[in-house]
Amino acid sequence: MPARLNEAQHASEGIAFQRRGAPLPDGDSDDDGVTAILTVYKRGHYLQAQVDALRAQSCPPREIWVWCNDNDDLARDASHIADRVLLSNSNWKFWGRFSLATMVRTRWVCLLDDDILPEPEWLANCLATWRGGFPGILGGSGVILPREARYSSKHKVGWNGHHYDEPTEVDLVGHAWFFHRDHLQYLWREAPVSWENGEDIHFSAMALKHGGVHTYVPPHPESDPTRWSCRPEFGKIAGRTRTATHNTEGHGSTRDEVVRSLREGGWQVLAERDT
Repeated sequence: MPARLNEAQHASEGIAFQRRGAPLPDGDSDDDGVTAILTVYKRGHYLQAQVDALRAQSCPPREIWVWCNDNDDLARDASHIADRVLLSNSNWKFWGRFSLATMVRTRWVCLLDDDILPEPEWLANCLATWRGGFPGILGGSGVILPREARYSSKHKVGWNGHHYDEPTEVDLVGHAWFFHRDHLQYLWREAPVSWENGEDIHFSAMALKHGGVHTYVPPHPESDPTRWSCRPEFGKIAGRTRTATHNTEGHGSTRDEVVRSLREGGWQVLAERDT
């Protein structure tokens, strides 16, 4: 049985690895792999399916890490399916996984929301897109914002939006991210407008503003769903549950404020660049 930290250790240390995993690889020797990071809070019952989907990728991740917000009991035994498990006695919402990602030893990072199940060619699709001339923040559900300084997801691209055969530039992406580890430096250049919401908006805005890094959705062709970032029948069911973030009070108004503040601070969205 894998060794576990007891409750007293959790309470005193706050954050700790659940087990002693294999030694972390050196960054140079393991450079071209992918590290996938999953987050568990209230939907840990999907964790096994997500790990299975990642292991079944045609280009599987080198390692799978799990960030567990607020010591969700559903993740206590995740060490037998994940390479590294981090338990926290606080709910860091969407930001904990991005801070954890700064410690990966691979060149590429993949993040998945807890209601996303990728199709088997998703990671290969991301690698081909990045290397094919679109070296930016890649994601599975993209949004092209309106000209008005507010948030609207009316124009979506990806698994739950328009299914284009070519990479498509968008203002921001969510649900599933794929990026070069060096791009994480831009996320922390400025403090987020809100710690409660809007990490997807903040990441794309900071990458473009401070690094000239654009955001794209890789191809989601109707003719080949194996390349999609999420299995639609799974994402629609899981995303409609009462634990979904978009169901929380003030979700829309907070995202409006994040967009307004970032645009006032110099983030130029596609609608402005087209004029």
